[in-house]
Amino acid sequence: MPDRELLEVRDLRVHFPTDDGLVKAVDGVSYSLDKGRTLGIVGESGSGKTVSSLTIMGLQGKNAQISGEIWLGGQQLVGMDPNVKRKLRGSEVAMIFQDPLSSLHPFYRVGAQLIEAVQTHQSVSKSAARARAAPQAAWSRRCCRRRPTSAWSRCG
Repeated sequence: MPDRELLEVRDLRVHFPTDDGLVKAVDGVSYSLDKGRTLGIVGESGSGKTVSSLTIMGLQGKNAQISGEIWLGGQQLVGMDPNVKRKLRGSEVAMIFQDPLSSLHPFYRVGAQLIEAVQTHQSVSKSAARARAAPQAAWSRRCCRRRPTSAWSRCG
């Protein structure tokens, strides 16, 4: 994997055995993401977006049959010890689920929740966590002061 690639997914397949047969939730997906770039994954309902992302995070179901390669910062995630992969979550890789209102508590400000997440996974001060959670862009600071119910429509 070249140094500039942060994430590379090669021929990822995630299948689930069921009583009705094998469900091929993800069947041969490949993509890469360079450092400093953003990747949006879009597709029809049921096309495997969530399952492929959960698999990168190591959060797929226990009965999932996984093949292919997932490289994150030069480390192969497929077949990695679950305890090692758990340590990567939140520090090297994170996911905001499709419905951010179910991921973020509506009572607390977005910034406070992001700071808490950073401090949960890294041994840093509150000010260091704040700097990591909210880069100095004006829109980011504005969003962090809002509650999730109002942030999504007013941050852009």
